[in-house]
Amino acid sequence: MKVIFIKLLAVLFYFTPINSFSETFSVMLYEGVNPPYVIIKNGQNTGIFIDLFAEISRLTNHEFVFKNYPVARALKEFDMGRVDIEPGVNEKWRQQRKVPGEYSIPYEQSREVIVFKEQNKIKVNSTKDLYGKNIGIVRGYSYPKFEQAFNDKLIYKVSNRSEALLLKQLQRDRIKYIFIGERTIKYYQQQSPQFNNIVIGDNVSQAEVKLRVHPDKAYVIPELNNALKQLMETGAIKKIYDKYQ
Repeated sequence: MKVIFIKLLAVLFYFTPINSFSETFSVMLYEGVNPPYVIIKNGQNTGIFIDLFAEISRLTNHEFVFKNYPVARALKEFDMGRVDIEPGVNEKWRQQRKVPGEYSIPYEQSREVIVFKEQNKIKVNSTKDLYGKNIGIVRGYSYPKFEQAFNDKLIYKVSNRSEALLLKQLQRDRIKYIFIGERTIKYYQQQSPQFNNIVIGDNVSQAEVKLRVHPDKAYVIPELNNALKQLMETGAIKKIYDKYQ
């Protein structure tokens, strides 16, 4: 009976909101980029981030309103205080921003890789392996390990609005190499056979990801942390990520 009682308490704890007070927070989503974190179907947002905030909302009673912007515009909106939360980032990626933000606890890992066609295969053991090469990245994305080489023109950064557009450039041989999220390139390969000739190369960045919160709304971070802890402990976050593999 004691074991059953403890299990019932655990179930009640999982389904009981952390806070009865409700507030609305805006969450930035990158427009036209970043699947499977954000997938737009029939004008509706779906994907990992949408599912994650649905769970956080259930646990906190807070409402989260999504705002879709191109990456560079989204970052400016955060700087100006018109967006409250940016999901799935690491503080190293935003340390040069006007408003670096405050952060939740980490809840997952992000792995960025270099991709290319088989005939352009390359090993990337250090930054020097890419000297003199053009690398496609999404405008607004940050790769701290390579930023100095980009600034010194030792590696040439080719920016575009989305991963999809960069992949088209790669397919048409306009660029030979792209930095892209491992989950993202695997998502594209699962969705379309046209990307099966693209090879996933070495890891170029790996970091814990967190929720970035505007300092004006930093008071909500303890609630976000409590919700994230519950979702990690119950395996809910892993289930969300696995859903889009």
